[in-house]
Amino acid sequence: MPRARNVKADEALALYRQGLKLVEIARQLEVPEGTVRRWKCTYSWGDKKGERSKKPSVRKRGGQPGNRNRAAPKGNRRAEKFGFYNKYLPGETLEIFGEIANADPLDLLWDQIRFSYTAIIRAQKIAYVKDQRDKTFEKIEEKNGNVIGERWEVQQAWDKQANFMKAQSRAMDTLRGLIKQYTEMLQGRGEMVTEEQKLRLELLRAEIGGSAEGIRRVTIINDTKRRDPDQ
Repeated sequence: MPRARNVKADEALALYRQGLKLVEIARQLEVPEGTVRRWKCTYSWGDKKGERSKKPSVRKRGGQPGNRNRAAPKGNRRAEKFGFYNKYLPGETLEIFGEIANADPLDLLWDQIRFSYTAIIRAQKIAYVKDQRDKTFEKIEEKNGNVIGERWEVQQAWDKQANFMKAQSRAMDTLRGLIKQYTEMLQGRGEMVTEEQKLRLELLRAEIGGSAEGIRRVTIINDTKRRDPDQ
């Protein structure tokens, strides 16, 4: 059974033929820009460029000399790459991919820091060990028929606590690495960073350290010189 036509995609194509940019089409139709990009690739709008509104002047491919915003040459690798993603990525993944295409790498790294810290806090509840009598019993095998029996695995409190501490230590190492990378990116940009990008890290450090001393310790851990924090 043939797929029904996507009415929104048809409307978007009509606007594209009128010469509107993809971001303008997305705004007018109230859909994500990544969705419009996916329609353009899926329905081969690039083959319909000749049907867009015609202008009296004919410009050379690649733009005018000295124009830094000129169009990319034919066979552009960027379009080819997006077509590759469109071929193999699921629709939902491709839509998210398109939405973050213009995201600031610094903001993407900050999101990763937040996800990492959130997972650490959430693990406190999941892996909580009440006391030394807190055991976990889990059935790992059950046999029926001629031979009937069960196998159970018992996790002692100290085993659970030790495993949790190891996992938590690895997670904190990852978080510290992300914070160090974020700090280096901030310093590398100089005055090109926003106040929000500067302050968000200090707030997280204060939350982790709980005091000015805690903030200094986080900073020193990331220091390549590995100085003693008590010096």
